[in-house]
Amino acid sequence: MTDDQPGDPTVVETVVVTVSDVVAACEARDRNRRTAVLRITPPFSGRMRARLHMADVDATYEEPAPIHVHPRTLLSEVPPYPGTDPESWRSLVASSLREEATIETDRGTTTLSVVGLGEV
Repeated sequence: MTDDQPGDPTVVETVVVTVSDVVAACEARDRNRRTAVLRITPPFSGRMRARLHMADVDATYEEPAPIHVHPRTLLSEVPPYPGTDPESWRSLVASSLREEATIETDRGTTTLSVVGLGEV
């Protein structure tokens, strides 16, 4: 497979996420549900959607495998999920979405533009 085919995750230039998915994944991870990720599913192209997914650590995927992105990769610095005032925390997470993020793929790291849709 060559680098310009839809199995190459490094062709992704922009990832689109719903803000509520990012908040939910971050909250789930902070509350010790470790497998919450934002998943980018092949075939890959320049602009892709990442959706909330509970990743099974023992799962196997056909090639090309989806990209699992830790939600905090898409955020500026945000404190852990609080015991009090969760609504303010969720708003803070929603407003902390980065314009760019560097993610790991099975072909190395790549930097993407991040587009957030919606509100919390």
